[in-house]
Amino acid sequence: MVRSWTALLLAASALTRSSARAASSYHATDVFDSSNFFAEFDFFTQPDPTNGFVQYVDAETANRDGLAGYAQAGVYLGVDSTNTTTTGRASVRVTSKKAYTKGLFIADIAHMPAGATNGNSCGLWPAFWMFGPNWPNSGEIDIIEGVNTQASNAVTLHTGAGCSVTNAGSLAGTKLASPSCHGAAGCSQTTHPDARNYGAAFNAAAGGLYALEWTDDTIKVWFFPRNSTTAALLSNNPRTTAPDPSTFGPPLAAFVGGAGCPIAQHFANHRIVFDTTFCGDWAGRVWAADKTCAALAPTCEAYVGGRPGAFAHAYWLVRSVRVFERAAGGRAARQVYPAAELGREI
Repeated sequence: MVRSWTALLLAASALTRSSARAASSYHATDVFDSSNFFAEFDFFTQPDPTNGFVQYVDAETANRDGLAGYAQAGVYLGVDSTNTTTTGRASVRVTSKKAYTKGLFIADIAHMPAGATNGNSCGLWPAFWMFGPNWPNSGEIDIIEGVNTQASNAVTLHTGAGCSVTNAGSLAGTKLASPSCHGAAGCSQTTHPDARNYGAAFNAAAGGLYALEWTDDTIKVWFFPRNSTTAALLSNNPRTTAPDPSTFGPPLAAFVGGAGCPIAQHFANHRIVFDTTFCGDWAGRVWAADKTCAALAPTCEAYVGGRPGAFAHAYWLVRSVRVFERAAGGRAARQVYPAAELGREI
């Protein structure tokens, strides 16, 4: 059962930060978990910038209707799976109050949105991502993202003009669709075909950990399955102990900037986002081309609106998101944006 966070927020203590230098050259900055998550993230309630068939609800509504709260020692972010709708399915999108430029970000996720039928997540478009103001000029990093019956994760960058990358160092099997990161298409990598990194198979394996390292030279994303040695080590580390990404092995996806894409000129002041939308500019656009989904309903909106039970498993269960910054050279810049900045990324 999802528990209300109201009472827990009142009792939450201030977040402890470590000032000790870590051997990895990173130091702990922030930890977001069931002790403070809803005090550190805002609920987005504007129309979906990706034109999804969704109604994002506010904190009070999400709390009242059981769409957000605490469950199984984690943070629950769900969708309505009870009511039919012609105006968009109720869901939540949350955005960190703080913004970051560069760093190491580690998310321990036990469950991600997926369809109630294994292999069929038709209509769903979940994402765990980061973005800056003045989209796309300050960048967007899509760490976990996919639609419909997609079997493995897509990792994508979006920028203004003048950013072309390579994926040198990525795991074998990860493919870069286009070197240009400009605009809505971005530079997307179809990841190594390990089904555990996305969707129903990710959930069946009790999830895992995603790590993002963002430097002036590269942006790298790793996935560690729940039963892996690295996942166990990262999960058991004290909250303020900074891991060393040089020990992580080849990343799931690497975006190498260099002269083709000066990373520091294209990525800055990013907020962290979890959301679940439906249909829209991606899942809806490719609906007819997906034979499994197209066989269920003539349109994505008809399926999502008429089949609430299909989305009983469409929820995030986040154990923690930990942020580390370089100990050398000072802390990365952070900024708290006004609410007016929300939703400008698309």
